[in-house]
Amino acid sequence: MIVPQFLRFYGGYTIGAVLDEYAVVFFSLVNSMFRIQATESLARVQENAIPQMDQSDARRSIEELRKNARGISGIVNEVRTIK
Repeated sequence: MIVPQFLRFYGGYTIGAVLDEYAVVFFSLVNSMFRIQATESLARVQENAIPQMDQSDARRSIEELRKNARGISGIVNEVRTIK
């Protein structure tokens, strides 16, 4: 699921270019993509949806977006915490 999202976000890439890319570069770009998307989503949520949401739902949504804004390192840390 990451590759189609990557291609949509980074329009200059082709599937061939993605497959030829070094893994470290690809995952660095994926990490940046997730962080940018989460930061933009968080800003939209905070501006528009929070006043209409139940407080616990709002808190949960914001925490999920903040976790995504931390990128891959946040996901890895969460997995380490669960283990």
